[in-house]
Parts: sequence; structure tokens; C-alpha cells
Amino acid sequence: MEHRLITIATEKYSRAIVLKSFLESNGIECSIRNVNLIQPSIADGVKLIIKESDVEKAIKLLANQAPAQSSEPIPGKILVPIDFSAISANAAKFAVKLADIFQAEVKLLHVYHSPTIDMIPFRDVGSIQIDFEYNTQIIQNEAKSRLIDFYKEIKNFINEQNLNNVRLGYSLREGYINSGIVETAIQDKPSLIVMGTRSKGFESIELVGDIAAKVAGDTNIPILVLPEKAYLSEPTNVNKIVYAAHLDGKDATSIRKLLALVSSFNVSVKCIYACDEPDSPIVKALFNQLKEYLSKVVKNAPIEYELLHSKDISKTFKKYIMDNDIDLFALTMRKRSAWARIFNPSLTREMLAQADIPMLIFPD
Repeated sequence: MEHRLITIATEKYSRAIVLKSFLESNGIECSIRNVNLIQPSIADGVKLIIKESDVEKAIKLLANQAPAQSSEPIPGKILVPIDFSAISANAAKFAVKLADIFQAEVKLLHVYHSPTIDMIPFRDVGSIQIDFEYNTQIIQNEAKSRLIDFYKEIKNFINEQNLNNVRLGYSLREGYINSGIVETAIQDKPSLIVMGTRSKGFESIELVGDIAAKVAGDTNIPILVLPEKAYLSEPTNVNKIVYAAHLDGKDATSIRKLLALVSSFNVSVKCIYACDEPDSPIVKALFNQLKEYLSKVVKNAPIEYELLHSKDISKTFKKYIMDNDIDLFALTMRKRSAWARIFNPSLTREMLAQADIPMLIFPD
């Protein structure tokens, strides 16, 4: 009798070997595939293969092997990249209201770029050194002046709204926006990054997508993106949240962080998974394992679970958001290779480009 084989997990080689040994010691036959035979110690994407009949038992064993964590820390510092637009002002005002609830600190960050850096031919550096330094100083002074004015605007807003529990600061950096945000995040270690984006416009969409990918990959910090069309004046207006699961082992951590972030609000959370075979044994087993795990580590969590049939995941999510009046869409951004990002844009980028509701992006 032939047994159907199932990929139970995809891991780095070292982790795959440990899991294979663990499963076999518990009576489950397991093999590994996609091993780099030349340099196996650095191989990525190694698949663990087991019989379909062993899926449920294997998932329970792997779930029990992971240590449970009862809670996640609430935000203590929020970073808000700004460009002085009305959109970034809206993001900053939302951030200070959120920070007031958690008695947290908000730092406004503006990264300015001096175009003269890219324009100077090497052979002419000596002849125009004085002009270069003068122009750079002008750009820096202008950026600093606008940042201080923006800071005063948000400070006045804090006083007008009687937000007595929030602390506000600012930072100015020269460079490219991606690297400036990453460097500041690594240095200041915020719990959350809040940023605004336009709902339409190729340049803006690509910028936010690149920043999200870079920050998620380099700093391990969640990002709250507020589209231009999304009206979200108060954090307490977030009542209906949907989390789009990947069922790749990272969802539980992201959902715990999500629940910690909204712990002070009256919210309902729906965890959904969309695929073209929602009735398959492995999908059901993975989804049930996620439910069981969260029920153990997060008591009385306001979470509902739903499997969706879908041929086009992005369209399915957008329809679900509209049909259920969702206020916040959350998901985990999966790390991808550069080639994969070019030829197969991620779900996160697709949703950023088209969604008109706030998105909370967790790093992989």
C-alpha cells in the first residue's frame, strides 16, 4: 500500500536534522529533501517529509516541543518616520494617541538626503569643496527647521488633546530613508514603527514596500502602515481585526504581539487562512494546532478562526475585509530572496498597493 507523503516543515539544515531525529525518536518515519550536498551546513529550505497518516501526531509533537510564552511586552517606544506631509502628520497624531494609552515615548524621525552627494564627479571634489559644504549645510538647516516646526505642531496637539502620558522627541538623520530608519530602529529599539502612505502612486507604494521589507528583515520590529484614505483618528476605533495566517510556524508569535498591542481595546480578532484546498488534512491539522497552541498560551483571547477557499488570495482578502467591515489587516511578512521579490511580488506588497485600511506588518 502506497502512502502519500507530506512536507511537514521547511527549515535550515541544522534545524531540519534536529527535528528529523526528534520525530523518528517518537516513532514517525521522516526524510529530508533539498539538501545542499556540497555545503549542507548552510543549506536553506530543507524539507521534512512524512507520511500523511502521521501529520496530526507530528504537528502535536512539534507544538509541544516549543516553549510556551504567556505574553508579549506592550509598546514602550514608537518610531514615526515623517516627511512633513499631512499623511505623516496623521500618522504622528495617531501614534501619540496610542502612546498615551501605553504611557510610551514617540520619536519623530526625518531622514534627509543631500543630492549633491550623488552629483559630484570625483575629479572635481577639490575645486568645489567649499560650495559642497555650504549647500549641504543649507539642506541640513532647512530639514532641521522643518522638523522642529513639525515637532511643535505635534506637541501642541498633545497639549490640546490632554495626552499627559506620552513623551515626544525627534531625530534628524542624513542619508537614504531605508537605511536611516533601520539605523535609528537598531539604535533606539522601538516596539513599533508607525508610518503613513498614499493609497495610490507607484513611487509611494514601492517606497513603503521597500521600507517594510528592509525594516522587517533588519530590525525585527512590527510596522503599522496608515494609508491616505484610511480614516483612523482614534486607536479605540480599531474594533475588528483580521490576521492572515501563513501556517508556517510564525503565526503564533505574531498573534501574541498583536493581542498585546490591542489588549487595552475592545476588539475581536479573526484569524483566517486562505488556500485552494482548505479541506486538506495538513491544512486542517496546522490550523487546529495554531488554535490549540494559542488557547494554551493566551487565555480568553477574543479570536475566531476561519478557513477560506481561494484561487486568488489577494482578492479573497480584500473581499473579506469589505464584507466584514474590518478596521485593521495584519499579517507576517515572509523573508524572500531578491529574485523572488522581483518576479513574484509578495502578498504584503500587493495588499500595501491596494488596501485602504490600516495594515500591521509583523517581521518574519
